[in-house]
Amino acid sequence: MNKICRKWTSLFLLLLFTCCGNSMAAAPTGSNGAQTVLGLDELVRMALERSPELKQAEMDVQSARSDLQQAKAGQWAQMDVTAIAGPVPNADEPYVKVNSKGIGYLQNDEGGIGIFGKLEINIVQPLYTFGKISNRQDAAASGVAVQKAGKEKKRGDVMLNVKELYFGLIAANQGKGAAEDADTFLRDAQDRIKRLISLGSTNVDQSDLYRLEAYRAEIEQFKYKADSGARMAYLALKTAVGMPPGKDFVLDARELPREPILLASQEEYVRNALARRPELDQLRKGIDAQKSMVEASQADLYPSLFLAAIGSFAGAPGREHLAGFYIRDEFNHADAGLVLGAQWHFDLGIGKGKVNKALAEYQKLMHTKEYAEQNIPLEVAKYYQDAEDARISFESYKKSATASRKWVVAAFSNFDMGVGTARDMFDAIDRYGKNQGEYLLSLYNYHLALARLSHAAAEYLTGSKG
Repeated sequence: MNKICRKWTSLFLLLLFTCCGNSMAAAPTGSNGAQTVLGLDELVRMALERSPELKQAEMDVQSARSDLQQAKAGQWAQMDVTAIAGPVPNADEPYVKVNSKGIGYLQNDEGGIGIFGKLEINIVQPLYTFGKISNRQDAAASGVAVQKAGKEKKRGDVMLNVKELYFGLIAANQGKGAAEDADTFLRDAQDRIKRLISLGSTNVDQSDLYRLEAYRAEIEQFKYKADSGARMAYLALKTAVGMPPGKDFVLDARELPREPILLASQEEYVRNALARRPELDQLRKGIDAQKSMVEASQADLYPSLFLAAIGSFAGAPGREHLAGFYIRDEFNHADAGLVLGAQWHFDLGIGKGKVNKALAEYQKLMHTKEYAEQNIPLEVAKYYQDAEDARISFESYKKSATASRKWVVAAFSNFDMGVGTARDMFDAIDRYGKNQGEYLLSLYNYHLALARLSHAAAEYLTGSKG
């Protein structure tokens, strides 16, 4: 019988803690006593609406859109305006004075301090940049697509997490129910043994009762730990769906579906995964973006042609304007015009190094995509095989669990009729506990493998509930 408790403890604590199964010993209620009943679809919807990870992913999309907005604006004219003001010596226009000896000299103003102001405007319109602007626009557009694919991947991860918690919750409930069954069998066996002892039967003795009491203590300890762990794990699901601390819920389903789901062929799941996985879409768009950045880096090695409108306006009230085509008055003038220009940056290998780095990043993404395309089919095949193995396992254990329960009933009947022993009852209960534990664990693993297979094939992108 000691095997029973060890088996139940290892299996159901695994469900409760490792598999994140979660439950409440009693149906949780809100502060007003009303129960909120939620199913898997509702839990997933709540998680998607309230997930901080999805909101963070949305901000990544918005950031990428801002980068695209900046890249698109690069094709239009840009204006720089500079305005300055400050003190300047007052001055009158110089003149030539001739004295009685016929000698001329410049007469300057005696001075004083005034103010001046100056406004410079430069409007530059790119004409041809050898792809500096257009390639960066393409890279930014691909960057938006990369972040959108990343958001879809995060959406699938959130859905899978809720499914794992949901299936773990139901499995834990079923496991606790099975533990109650085992405890009921022990109590029935104890009652039978006590009755026979009181009748003076030699078929049993007091040591059988001591053995049962020891086993019951272990089961009670397990049930306490299971309930305590279930309460802690229940909070994990509440957190995952963003439910406030003051509210509680119960599930609308209390058992995992026990009928197998008809799967498509493994090859179809692989094809769907390669066609729809957001990770692959991210890599494809990322490769497009990096290719554009390589071309943009190469374009940086060439000149840029532009059309510019320039203007400079200055005035100083305390200074007379000095007119003349050959002498520029920095404090009193108004100049404007259109010019064509070219800008070409030269360096000793810095630009070429940037091109080489961009090429290396491009090749890295290509190899990452190749690696993903090789390993995604293996991942899908693993989950597909896990689902098939778990299906075969839970169907087999379902039969054996049913048979072992019948064995328990038969062992109890034989014991009551005097043709069976207490050891027969112990063996039957032991086998029932093992089979029931294996059955529930394989049933949980089956639905978990189905959820992971659906996630691996990106079925959530088509609205599938798999």
